[in-house]
Amino acid sequence: MRFVTGCALLALTLAANAALAQQTNNSYPMLMSLKPVAIQIGQTTECEVAARYNLFGANKVLVSGSGVTGEVVPPEKPPEAKPPAKPVLAKIKLKFTVASDAQPRPREFRIATPQGVRTIGQIVVVSDTILSETADNDTAAKSQVITLPATACGTIEKAEDVDWFKFKIEAGTTWTFRVRGQRLENAIHDLQTHVDPIISLRNSNGSTLAQSDNVDAGDPLLSYKFDQAGDYLLEIRDVRYLGNADWVYAIEMHNRPHISQVFPISVAAGAETKLAPVGLNLPAADAIVSLTLPSETSVGLQRVAVPVTGQPTNDFAVVVSTVPPVLEAAGDNNTIAAAPQAVTLPAAINGRIESASDIDVYSFEAAAGDKWSFEVFARRAGSELDPVVRLLNDKGAVLIENDDGRWGRLNHADSWIENWAVPAAGKYFLEIRDLHLRGGPGFTYLIQATKAQPYFELEVDTDKTQLAPGANSPVYVRVVRKNGFVGEVTLGVEALPPGVTATTGRILESGLDGVVILQAAANATAVVANIRFTGAAILPQPDGAALSLTSAGRTLQEMYNPGGGRVHWEVGSHTVSVADPMDLRSVKISTADIKLAPGSSQKIEVTVERAPDFKGNVTLEPLFTHLEQPFGNSLPKGVTVDVSQSKTLLTANESKGWITLKAAADAPAVERQLAPVMAHVSINFVMKATYCGEPLWITVAPAGK
Repeated sequence: MRFVTGCALLALTLAANAALAQQTNNSYPMLMSLKPVAIQIGQTTECEVAARYNLFGANKVLVSGSGVTGEVVPPEKPPEAKPPAKPVLAKIKLKFTVASDAQPRPREFRIATPQGVRTIGQIVVVSDTILSETADNDTAAKSQVITLPATACGTIEKAEDVDWFKFKIEAGTTWTFRVRGQRLENAIHDLQTHVDPIISLRNSNGSTLAQSDNVDAGDPLLSYKFDQAGDYLLEIRDVRYLGNADWVYAIEMHNRPHISQVFPISVAAGAETKLAPVGLNLPAADAIVSLTLPSETSVGLQRVAVPVTGQPTNDFAVVVSTVPPVLEAAGDNNTIAAAPQAVTLPAAINGRIESASDIDVYSFEAAAGDKWSFEVFARRAGSELDPVVRLLNDKGAVLIENDDGRWGRLNHADSWIENWAVPAAGKYFLEIRDLHLRGGPGFTYLIQATKAQPYFELEVDTDKTQLAPGANSPVYVRVVRKNGFVGEVTLGVEALPPGVTATTGRILESGLDGVVILQAAANATAVVANIRFTGAAILPQPDGAALSLTSAGRTLQEMYNPGGGRVHWEVGSHTVSVADPMDLRSVKISTADIKLAPGSSQKIEVTVERAPDFKGNVTLEPLFTHLEQPFGNSLPKGVTVDVSQSKTLLTANESKGWITLKAAADAPAVERQLAPVMAHVSINFVMKATYCGEPLWITVAPAGK
C-alpha cells in the first residue's frame, strides 16, 4: 500500500472517493491507537485497538521480540451488514499475555485481517499495575485516585484536555514519573500531528513542585524527593493544549532505580561486562551492575534491562561491539599539551565529559593512505551529551570536524566522521566535547574507531506486502553506498511463508533501486509472516582477491506527511500476508522479456482483471513515484516511460492499457534487469494499493545483438 496524495488535489479527491464507494476489499486497516497502551509483566491485559478502515474478521496478532503474545478477542455482538456489503468494525479488543521474564520495553505489533495485515503499532511492557484513566479527571478536584507504584494510561483526547492523578506519598522517598507518548506515535501510519506531553507535580494545595517537558525526545521524565508525607497531584497535558482521540500515553510511576545510561557503553557479546549505571534513585553513586549478553547477540545498539539491588529496572542502551574496548583514563586529557591519552586503533573508546568546558583528547598513530571512521554513540545511548568531534594533526590544526551525523533517513545529534583518509604517516589527535560545553555524570560517550571499508546498506520501501491468491506485488529495495562502495547488489528474501514465492532482482552499479516481486500461488491459503530482505555483493580487492559483502534490509514504514508528502520511519519487520481477493484479481502483460536497442522503444500491453463490482480508476506504472519524485525505480539507466505513447489511466469499466518504454540513444548495455509493471488502485485520496504483473525482464543491447 502506498500514498498517492498531493497537497490539494480536489478533483482526484472526488474521483477517489467515488471509486471508494465501489471498492470490494481494498482497504486494509491502519492502526491509530491502543488503550491501554501498556501491559504488565507476568499478566494478561485486554486492550482496545482503534483503526481506520475495517478490522472485522481480525484473526491473528504478531508481536516483536520474545515473551509477549497476543490474540484477538471475538466481539460479543458481531456487526450486521446487508450483502454484498461487509460488516464493519473500527475497534476490536486484543488480549496480550506477558511472560514473567519478559524485558520491559516497547514492542511492535500487527493485526492480520481478511483485508490483509495492518500497519505497525507499539505497546509498552512495564513492571507495575496498569491503571486506565477514568472518564472525568480533567480538574484537580476530580483527580483520579491511584495507588503507587503504577503505570497510568490515558488519552489527551480533546483540546484543552488536562488529566489529573492523585496519590499518597511517604516522607523521605524519591519517585520517578516517566512518560511515553510522543515516541509511541512515530510509527503510526496516518497520525500526522503528534502529542507533545508535559507533566506537572503539585502538592494538595495545587502549588507546582516540579515540571518536566522534553527529556526522552518529546516525552517528560521527572524525579522528585518528597520531604513530607501526604497527598500529591500529577497533571499531564499537551504543551500546546491540543488534543486528539488517538493521543495515548503511559506514565510509569515508581520509586525503584531508573537507569538512563551506563558506563562503559560498549559491551562484548558472550562476555560479562561490569557497568556503572547513571540515572535516578540509584542506591549509591558507585553502584555496579553486571551484564552478559548471549554470544549470538547482533552487533550494534541494543536495549537491555538488568536488576539493581534485586529490583527490576527500565530498559537502557548498550552497544555490542567487536572492537577492543578502551576506557578513558583518570587525569587531565583535555588539551594536546596535557599529554592526551594514547590509544591504538581500532578501538571502542568509552569516556565521559565530566564537567563544564571539559574536552577529551586522544592521540593515535596512523599510516598514510589508511582510512578510518569515528562513530559516536551518546544521545542514542541515553547520554545528555551533544557531541562534536574533531581530528587534528600533530601541530594542532583541525583537519575535519563533525557535529550531527545521519543514520538511515534521519539526522541525529551524535557525530560521525566517515571514511577519513590519513594524509601522511604520523601522530593525530581525536577530540570530543559537548556542543554547548556542558558536562557532568550524564555526559557519557562511546567513540567507535574502525578501519573504513567499503560497504552498503539496504532500505526496504514499505513494511508490508498485501497479497491474495494468484496476485503479485513488488517490494523496492534501495542501496546506500558507503565508503566508496561501487558495484551491483544481488537481492534475496528469506522466511517466505507457504504459498508465497519471490523473484529477486538486483541493484545495478548505475542505479539506486532493485525490486523483489512476491507472488501468491493461485491456491495459496490465508497466511501472515515476517520476512527478511538481503543483499550480496562481490568487491574486487587491489591484490586481486574478492571481498564478499552482505547486508540485511532495514524496513521503512511509509508515513503520511502533512501537506501530502511521503516520508518513512524505520520499523522492525516487513510482513507479508495472503488474504481475501481484492479489487484487481490479476494483472497480465503482453510480454515478460523485452529487448531495447539504444534509441528504440517497445510497447507493453497491460490487461487487468477487475473484481465483479469494482469500477474504480486504475493507474499503470513501471516505477513508483509520488508527487513526481521517484521512490522506486529499477529500470536500467537510460530507460524511461514514453508518456505520449502510453495509456496509463483505466477508468470505469476499462481493463486494457499499455506502457511504452524507450531507451535513450546513449543507454548503456544491460542484460535482464527486473522491473514490475504495476497497477495502482486508490483506497481514498491519500493511499493506493499496488498490484503488478508477472516479472518483466529488460535487456538493453545494440541492434542485432
